[in-house]
Amino acid sequence: VFAPDGRLFALCYDGNVLQLQDTDGDGLPDAARHFYRNDKNEILPSVGMCWGPGGLYIASQGRVLRLRDKGDGTGELETVTSGWPEPTGKAGSNLDAIGLATSPAGEIFFGLGCDDWREAYRVNKTTGNSEYNLHSERGTILKISPDGKKREVVCTGVRFTVGLAFNGAGDLFATDQEGATWLPNGNPLDELLHIQSGRHYGFPPRHPKYQPDVIDEPSTFDYGPQHQSTCGLHFNDGKNVFGPDWWRGDAFIAGESRGKIWRTKLVKTAAGYVAKTDLIAGLKHLAIDAVPTPDGGLLVACHTGKPDWGTGPQGKGKLFKISCSDKAA
Repeated sequence: VFAPDGRLFALCYDGNVLQLQDTDGDGLPDAARHFYRNDKNEILPSVGMCWGPGGLYIASQGRVLRLRDKGDGTGELETVTSGWPEPTGKAGSNLDAIGLATSPAGEIFFGLGCDDWREAYRVNKTTGNSEYNLHSERGTILKISPDGKKREVVCTGVRFTVGLAFNGAGDLFATDQEGATWLPNGNPLDELLHIQSGRHYGFPPRHPKYQPDVIDEPSTFDYGPQHQSTCGLHFNDGKNVFGPDWWRGDAFIAGESRGKIWRTKLVKTAAGYVAKTDLIAGLKHLAIDAVPTPDGGLLVACHTGKPDWGTGPQGKGKLFKISCSDKAA
Protein backbone atom coordinates (compact mmCIF):
# COMPACT_ATOMS: atom_id res chain seq x y z
CA VAL A 1 0.00 0.00 0.00
CA PHE A 2 0.97 3.63 -0.51
CA ALA A 3 0.71 6.20 2.26
CA PRO A 4 -0.89 9.56 1.38
CA ASP A 5 2.62 11.06 1.08
CA GLY A 6 3.66 8.41 -1.46
CA ARG A 7 5.66 6.09 0.80
CA LEU A 8 5.35 2.42 -0.16
CA PHE A 9 4.84 -0.34 2.42
CA ALA A 10 4.91 -4.13 2.08
CA LEU A 11 3.50 -6.67 4.54
CA CYS A 12 5.46 -9.94 4.58
CA TYR A 13 4.29 -13.47 5.30
CA ASP A 14 6.45 -13.50 8.45
CA GLY A 15 4.86 -10.35 9.89
CA ASN A 16 7.69 -7.97 9.06
CA VAL A 17 6.55 -4.66 7.57
CA LEU A 18 8.92 -3.00 5.13
CA GLN A 19 9.12 0.52 3.75
CA LEU A 20 10.40 0.40 0.18
CA GLN A 21 12.43 3.25 -1.27
CA ASP A 22 13.65 4.37 -4.67
CA THR A 23 17.15 5.62 -3.82
CA ASP A 24 18.43 6.32 -7.35
CA GLY A 25 15.33 7.99 -8.83
CA ASP A 26 14.75 5.49 -11.64
CA GLY A 27 11.13 4.86 -10.63
CA LEU A 28 11.75 1.42 -9.11
CA PRO A 29 12.11 0.70 -5.37
CA ASP A 30 15.61 -0.65 -4.79
CA ALA A 31 15.94 -0.57 -0.99
CA ALA A 32 13.84 -1.91 1.88
CA ARG A 33 14.05 -1.13 5.57
CA HIS A 34 11.93 -2.30 8.46
CA PHE A 35 9.03 -0.08 9.39
CA TYR A 36 8.29 -2.77 11.96
CA ARG A 37 10.61 -5.67 12.79
CA ASN A 38 8.53 -8.66 13.89
CA ASP A 39 11.24 -10.31 15.99
CA LYS A 40 8.80 -11.27 18.78
CA ASN A 41 6.21 -12.67 16.33
CA GLU A 42 3.56 -10.25 17.53
CA ILE A 43 2.14 -9.96 14.01
CA LEU A 44 0.90 -13.42 12.99
CA PRO A 45 0.36 -14.34 9.30
CA SER A 46 -1.97 -11.59 8.05
CA VAL A 47 -3.64 -10.44 4.86
CA GLY A 48 -5.01 -6.90 4.79
CA MET A 49 -3.33 -3.54 5.21
CA CYS A 50 -4.30 0.09 4.71
CA TRP A 51 -3.16 3.53 5.71
CA GLY A 52 -5.53 5.22 8.16
CA PRO A 53 -5.65 7.78 10.98
CA GLY A 54 -2.22 7.88 12.65
CA GLY A 55 -0.50 5.10 10.79
CA LEU A 56 -0.60 1.73 9.07
CA TYR A 57 -3.44 -0.67 9.93
CA ILE A 58 -3.19 -4.47 9.65
CA ALA A 59 -5.95 -7.10 9.88
CA SER A 60 -4.54 -9.99 11.88
CA GLN A 61 -5.51 -12.97 13.99
CA GLY A 62 -7.78 -11.91 16.82
CA ARG A 63 -7.21 -8.18 16.43
CA VAL A 64 -6.81 -5.21 14.16
CA LEU A 65 -3.40 -3.60 14.65
CA ARG A 66 -2.01 -0.16 14.01
CA LEU A 67 1.63 0.65 13.46
CA ARG A 68 1.57 4.21 14.74
CA ASP A 69 3.83 6.30 12.55
CA LYS A 70 6.58 7.61 14.87
CA GLY A 71 7.95 9.90 12.18
CA ASP A 72 11.43 8.36 12.29
CA GLY A 73 10.85 5.67 9.69
CA THR A 74 9.44 3.14 12.17
CA GLY A 75 6.04 2.23 13.60
CA GLU A 76 4.92 1.41 17.13
CA LEU A 77 2.56 -1.57 17.46
CA GLU A 78 -0.88 -0.94 18.99
CA THR A 79 -4.13 -2.95 19.18
CA VAL A 80 -7.07 -1.03 17.71
CA THR A 81 -9.82 -3.58 18.38
CA SER A 82 -10.16 -7.24 19.39
CA GLY A 83 -12.39 -9.58 21.39
CA TRP A 84 -14.61 -11.18 18.76
CA PRO A 85 -15.53 -14.90 18.98
CA GLU A 86 -13.07 -17.44 17.62
CA PRO A 87 -14.25 -19.41 14.58
CA THR A 88 -15.67 -22.89 15.00
CA GLY A 89 -13.57 -24.10 12.06
CA LYS A 90 -10.22 -22.43 11.44
CA ALA A 91 -9.02 -21.71 7.91
CA GLY A 92 -5.53 -22.04 6.46
CA SER A 93 -2.86 -20.15 8.43
CA ASN A 94 -5.67 -19.47 10.94
CA LEU A 95 -6.64 -16.33 9.02
CA ASP A 96 -9.23 -14.37 10.98
CA ALA A 97 -9.67 -10.64 10.42
CA ILE A 98 -8.94 -10.11 6.75
CA GLY A 99 -9.01 -7.15 4.35
CA LEU A 100 -8.96 -3.47 5.36
CA ALA A 101 -10.07 -0.12 3.97
CA THR A 102 -10.32 3.44 5.30
CA SER A 103 -13.33 5.61 4.53
CA PRO A 104 -12.95 9.31 3.66
CA ALA A 105 -14.23 10.02 7.20
CA GLY A 106 -11.40 8.00 8.78
CA GLU A 107 -13.47 4.94 9.69
CA ILE A 108 -11.73 1.56 9.42
CA PHE A 109 -13.61 -1.26 7.70
CA PHE A 110 -12.45 -4.86 7.89
CA GLY A 111 -13.75 -8.34 7.17
CA LEU A 112 -14.06 -11.12 9.72
CA GLY A 113 -13.87 -14.65 8.31
CA CYS A 114 -16.92 -16.89 8.51
CA ASP A 115 -17.57 -19.15 11.49
CA ASP A 116 -16.94 -22.45 9.72
CA TRP A 117 -15.99 -22.43 6.04
CA ARG A 118 -16.56 -26.21 5.75
CA GLU A 119 -20.00 -26.29 7.45
CA ALA A 120 -21.56 -22.88 6.92
CA TYR A 121 -25.01 -23.72 8.33
CA ARG A 122 -23.43 -25.41 11.36
CA VAL A 123 -26.05 -28.17 11.44
CA ASN A 124 -26.22 -29.96 14.78
CA LYS A 125 -25.95 -33.67 13.97
CA THR A 126 -28.15 -34.58 16.96
CA THR A 127 -31.00 -32.13 16.51
CA GLY A 128 -30.72 -31.50 12.77
CA ASN A 129 -31.07 -27.76 13.40
CA SER A 130 -28.78 -24.99 12.22
CA GLU A 131 -26.57 -23.26 14.79
CA TYR A 132 -25.51 -20.52 12.39
CA ASN A 133 -25.87 -17.18 14.18
CA LEU A 134 -26.89 -14.33 11.91
CA HIS A 135 -26.15 -11.88 14.73
CA SER A 136 -22.56 -13.01 15.29
CA GLU A 137 -19.67 -10.81 14.18
CA ARG A 138 -18.21 -13.73 12.25
CA GLY A 139 -18.75 -13.69 8.48
CA THR A 140 -19.32 -9.93 8.43
CA ILE A 141 -17.82 -6.60 7.43
CA LEU A 142 -17.19 -4.49 10.55
CA LYS A 143 -16.70 -0.77 10.98
CA ILE A 144 -14.46 0.86 13.58
CA SER A 145 -14.99 4.51 14.50
CA PRO A 146 -12.03 6.85 13.89
CA ASP A 147 -11.27 6.93 17.63
CA GLY A 148 -11.30 3.12 17.79
CA LYS A 149 -13.91 3.03 20.58
CA LYS A 150 -16.90 1.71 18.62
CA ARG A 151 -17.22 -1.41 16.47
CA GLU A 152 -20.36 -2.34 14.57
CA VAL A 153 -21.51 -4.86 11.95
CA VAL A 154 -22.11 -3.40 8.50
CA CYS A 155 -23.33 -6.53 6.66
CA THR A 156 -23.51 -10.31 7.01
CA GLY A 157 -23.08 -13.36 4.79
CA VAL A 158 -19.48 -13.00 3.63
CA ARG A 159 -16.87 -15.77 3.63
CA PHE A 160 -13.30 -14.38 3.38
CA THR A 161 -13.18 -10.79 2.10
CA VAL A 162 -9.47 -10.54 1.31
CA GLY A 163 -9.67 -7.18 -0.50
CA LEU A 164 -11.62 -4.08 0.57
CA ALA A 165 -11.51 -0.69 -1.14
CA PHE A 166 -13.54 2.47 -1.62
CA ASN A 167 -14.08 3.73 -5.16
CA GLY A 168 -14.07 7.36 -6.24
CA ALA A 169 -17.79 7.68 -5.47
CA GLY A 170 -17.17 6.67 -1.86
CA ASP A 171 -18.78 3.22 -2.17
CA LEU A 172 -17.18 0.20 -0.47
CA PHE A 173 -16.34 -2.95 -2.42
CA ALA A 174 -14.90 -6.31 -1.38
CA THR A 175 -13.54 -9.43 -3.05
CA ASP A 176 -14.98 -12.58 -1.46
CA GLN A 177 -13.33 -15.93 -2.04
CA GLU A 178 -15.29 -18.89 -3.45
CA GLY A 179 -18.67 -17.75 -2.24
CA ALA A 180 -20.27 -21.16 -1.57
CA THR A 181 -17.91 -23.92 -2.62
CA TRP A 182 -19.55 -26.59 -0.41
CA LEU A 183 -23.15 -25.38 -0.58
CA PRO A 184 -25.28 -26.68 -3.45
CA ASN A 185 -27.61 -23.66 -3.52
CA GLY A 186 -24.91 -20.97 -3.33
CA ASN A 187 -22.57 -19.21 -5.75
CA PRO A 188 -19.32 -21.19 -6.09
CA LEU A 189 -17.38 -18.43 -7.85
CA ASP A 190 -15.18 -15.69 -6.41
CA GLU A 191 -17.14 -12.49 -6.09
CA LEU A 192 -16.82 -8.72 -6.27
CA LEU A 193 -19.34 -7.28 -3.82
CA HIS A 194 -20.73 -3.79 -3.39
CA ILE A 195 -20.94 -3.64 0.41
CA GLN A 196 -24.10 -1.98 1.69
CA SER A 197 -25.35 -1.66 5.25
CA GLY A 198 -27.80 -4.32 6.42
CA ARG A 199 -27.41 -6.64 3.43
CA HIS A 200 -26.66 -10.39 3.45
CA TYR A 201 -24.25 -11.66 0.78
CA GLY A 202 -25.06 -15.34 0.51
CA PHE A 203 -22.63 -17.27 2.71
CA PRO A 204 -24.51 -19.16 3.84
CA PRO A 205 -27.34 -18.56 1.36
CA ARG A 206 -31.05 -18.55 2.03
CA HIS A 207 -32.30 -22.04 2.92
CA PRO A 208 -35.93 -23.13 3.54
CA LYS A 209 -34.99 -24.83 6.81
CA TYR A 210 -31.62 -23.52 8.01
CA GLN A 211 -31.71 -19.91 6.82
CA PRO A 212 -35.24 -18.87 5.79
CA ASP A 213 -35.16 -15.23 6.92
CA VAL A 214 -32.50 -13.64 4.73
CA ILE A 215 -32.47 -12.15 1.26
CA ASP A 216 -29.23 -12.84 -0.61
CA GLU A 217 -27.71 -9.77 -2.19
CA PRO A 218 -26.34 -10.63 -5.65
CA SER A 219 -22.67 -10.15 -6.39
CA THR A 220 -21.58 -7.34 -8.68
CA PHE A 221 -19.31 -9.64 -10.69
CA ASP A 222 -18.26 -13.31 -10.54
CA TYR A 223 -14.74 -14.41 -11.53
CA GLY A 224 -14.54 -17.86 -13.07
CA PRO A 225 -13.87 -20.63 -13.52
CA GLN A 226 -13.97 -21.81 -9.91
CA HIS A 227 -11.07 -21.29 -7.44
CA GLN A 228 -9.54 -18.11 -8.86
CA SER A 229 -8.94 -16.89 -5.29
CA THR A 230 -9.64 -13.17 -5.68
CA CYS A 231 -7.36 -11.25 -3.34
CA GLY A 232 -6.08 -7.72 -4.03
CA LEU A 233 -8.58 -4.97 -4.85
CA HIS A 234 -7.61 -1.40 -5.75
CA PHE A 235 -9.25 1.36 -7.77
CA ASN A 236 -7.47 3.26 -10.53
CA ASP A 237 -8.31 6.67 -9.07
CA GLY A 238 -4.98 8.45 -8.62
CA LYS A 239 -3.71 11.60 -10.27
CA ASN A 240 -1.84 9.41 -12.76
CA VAL A 241 -3.90 6.36 -13.74
CA PHE A 242 -2.46 3.10 -14.99
CA GLY A 243 -3.25 2.52 -18.65
CA PRO A 244 -5.31 4.74 -20.98
CA ASP A 245 -7.45 7.52 -19.55
CA TRP A 246 -10.66 5.52 -20.05
CA TRP A 247 -9.36 3.05 -17.44
CA ARG A 248 -9.80 5.71 -14.75
CA GLY A 249 -11.94 4.49 -11.87
CA ASP A 250 -11.68 0.83 -12.87
CA ALA A 251 -10.91 -1.84 -10.28
CA PHE A 252 -7.81 -4.01 -10.46
CA ILE A 253 -8.30 -7.45 -8.90
CA ALA A 254 -5.55 -10.02 -8.35
CA GLY A 255 -6.50 -13.70 -8.55
CA GLU A 256 -3.90 -15.49 -6.50
CA SER A 257 -4.42 -19.17 -7.21
CA ARG A 258 -4.29 -18.86 -11.01
CA GLY A 259 -1.98 -15.85 -11.29
CA LYS A 260 -4.57 -13.53 -12.86
CA ILE A 261 -5.03 -9.75 -12.94
CA TRP A 262 -8.41 -8.40 -14.05
CA ARG A 263 -9.61 -4.90 -14.85
CA THR A 264 -13.26 -4.45 -13.91
CA LYS A 265 -15.24 -1.43 -15.08
CA LEU A 266 -18.13 -0.46 -12.84
CA VAL A 267 -21.13 1.69 -13.69
CA LYS A 268 -23.60 2.83 -11.05
CA THR A 269 -27.25 2.62 -12.08
CA ALA A 270 -30.58 3.09 -10.35
CA ALA A 271 -30.65 -0.68 -9.80
CA GLY A 272 -27.11 -0.84 -8.41
CA TYR A 273 -23.69 -1.38 -9.95
CA VAL A 274 -23.17 -3.32 -13.16
CA ALA A 275 -19.74 -4.54 -14.21
CA LYS A 276 -17.67 -5.65 -17.19
CA THR A 277 -14.33 -7.41 -16.74
CA ASP A 278 -11.28 -7.92 -18.94
CA LEU A 279 -8.40 -10.24 -18.10
CA ILE A 280 -5.26 -8.11 -18.55
CA ALA A 281 -2.53 -10.45 -17.28
CA GLY A 282 -1.80 -14.11 -16.62
CA LEU A 283 1.30 -14.77 -14.52
CA LYS A 284 3.47 -17.77 -13.66
CA HIS A 285 3.38 -16.73 -10.01
CA LEU A 286 0.60 -16.42 -7.48
CA ALA A 287 -0.55 -12.78 -7.66
CA ILE A 288 -1.84 -11.54 -4.31
CA ASP A 289 -2.03 -7.79 -4.96
CA ALA A 290 -1.97 -5.27 -7.81
CA VAL A 291 -1.97 -1.61 -6.79
CA PRO A 292 -1.70 1.48 -9.03
CA THR A 293 1.37 3.55 -8.25
CA PRO A 294 1.42 7.36 -7.87
CA ASP A 295 3.40 7.70 -11.13
CA GLY A 296 0.89 5.69 -13.19
CA GLY A 297 2.31 2.19 -12.99
CA LEU A 298 0.92 -1.02 -11.53
CA LEU A 299 2.81 -2.69 -8.70
CA VAL A 300 2.17 -6.43 -8.49
CA ALA A 301 2.97 -8.45 -5.35
CA CYS A 302 3.57 -12.14 -6.03
CA HIS A 303 4.14 -15.25 -3.99
CA THR A 304 6.78 -17.42 -5.65
CA GLY A 305 6.04 -20.78 -7.19
CA LYS A 306 3.58 -21.85 -9.82
CA PRO A 307 -0.18 -21.84 -9.29
CA ASP A 308 -1.92 -22.96 -7.35
CA TRP A 309 -0.08 -23.32 -4.02
CA GLY A 310 3.38 -21.92 -4.74
CA THR A 311 6.39 -22.50 -2.51
CA GLY A 312 4.72 -22.09 0.89
CA PRO A 313 5.47 -19.71 3.76
CA GLN A 314 9.26 -19.97 3.35
CA GLY A 315 9.22 -18.94 -0.30
CA LYS A 316 10.53 -15.52 -1.27
CA GLY A 317 8.00 -13.01 -2.55
CA LYS A 318 8.56 -10.92 -5.66
CA LEU A 319 7.42 -7.44 -6.63
CA PHE A 320 6.95 -6.39 -10.24
CA LYS A 321 6.15 -2.99 -11.68
CA ILE A 322 4.18 -2.84 -14.91
CA SER A 323 4.36 0.38 -16.93
CA CYS A 324 2.14 1.49 -19.79
CA SER A 325 4.44 2.95 -22.44
CA ASP A 326 1.80 3.66 -25.09
CA LYS A 327 -1.47 4.92 -23.65
CA ALA A 328 -2.95 5.24 -27.13
CA ALA A 329 -2.58 1.53 -27.84
